[in-house]
Amino acid sequence: MVTQAQIAEKLGISRQLVTFALGGYPQVSKESRARILAAALEMGYRPNPHARAMLRKKTGIIALWIPDQISTHYSHVARELGRLVKQAGQELIISEVGAADMKQIWTHVPFDGICAVDASKAVQLELKSLAGKSVPVVSLRSYSSSDTDNVHVDMEAGTMQAMQHLIGSGFRRIAHATFVRKNIAGESRRIGYTNAMREAGLETEFIHYPLSERQRPVARQLIRDYIAEHGKPEAIFCHSDDAALGIYRGLCDAGIRVPADIALVGCDGIEDTEYLECPLTTLVQPVAEMCDAAWQFLQNRLAEPTIPIQQTILTPQLAIRASSSRTI
Repeated sequence: MVTQAQIAEKLGISRQLVTFALGGYPQVSKESRARILAAALEMGYRPNPHARAMLRKKTGIIALWIPDQISTHYSHVARELGRLVKQAGQELIISEVGAADMKQIWTHVPFDGICAVDASKAVQLELKSLAGKSVPVVSLRSYSSSDTDNVHVDMEAGTMQAMQHLIGSGFRRIAHATFVRKNIAGESRRIGYTNAMREAGLETEFIHYPLSERQRPVARQLIRDYIAEHGKPEAIFCHSDDAALGIYRGLCDAGIRVPADIALVGCDGIEDTEYLECPLTTLVQPVAEMCDAAWQFLQNRLAEPTIPIQQTILTPQLAIRASSSRTI
């Protein structure tokens, strides 16, 4: 393995100058840097990332914590954030983090900062603790907090917009397909649905499904069983596009037409929703803007750890397509 000392010896210069040139330090002249880089390339020098991390006290690794790897939406977030991190010459490590394993991940995997998406209350407490220890943390979620830097997506307002679209189209029996069993802080889609129905003087109706690695097939069977027992709602607002896609296929299996028999609205804005026989109306999360803001916040925090808490609020956009059209 070629070392920096060997490059210095070949060029007749100090080892420190080679270190500064290969490390990108600005005090090295362009001519000297070019000469040293050319020699390093010719000799087959490869930097040792572990040694560089120890020298700079940085790993070049960013952690992305997500609640599960079921959601296609989280995969979209990982791709967008990964692109930004890679452009900066760093690496993104994606971990499915729950209350049971978050401390193990934190203590066993070195990283420079954390982006956490839709973290549970227990994980949020750990993130707050880490931020208090000067570990850069950015939360991306549907409710805001002053505990850490955060990118807040106002899903409650977005849900109200989706519900106003359905109610304004004349639908009255509108069900909400969700895995959330009660109204609690942070469950903004369920809360938005409940508030919209109450304001319209309508009764709520919940179609509960379990979270599963096979989310679409589970939702596909569940909707057939639900309708066999409870009859057909006029419209269904789904917690996620993955659930909506499964429900859509289950309705087709049962010979139920979308939207002629049941209108359908999803949430997240994944690409698959555009490629159905009847394209799916969906509440589109601003994933690119979320990741841009989170990455900028993280870079700011790494550069200056003592800056005030950074926050921004983004709004999802309702993409109205054929699946929620009111038919006569």
